[in-house]
Amino acid sequence: MKYWLTSLGTSMAIIFGGGDLIRFVRDSDFYIAEFIGGIIGIIILIIGKFSKGTTKPDNNSLLK
Repeated sequence: MKYWLTSLGTSMAIIFGGGDLIRFVRDSDFYIAEFIGGIIGIIILIIGKFSKGTTKPDNNSLLK
């Protein structure tokens, strides 16, 4: 779960935040939807980095 959140947060921050930053610098346009998408991506990335991996050991008796 940890790596899934990290990759999702990274991709959202790059796609939405990067697009918003390029559009803001190039055209001086600010789109709140892309900004919110970038912020959510950064929040998910932070949660993914600081969450503890909760992998449970497999106690399947057939594999022992």
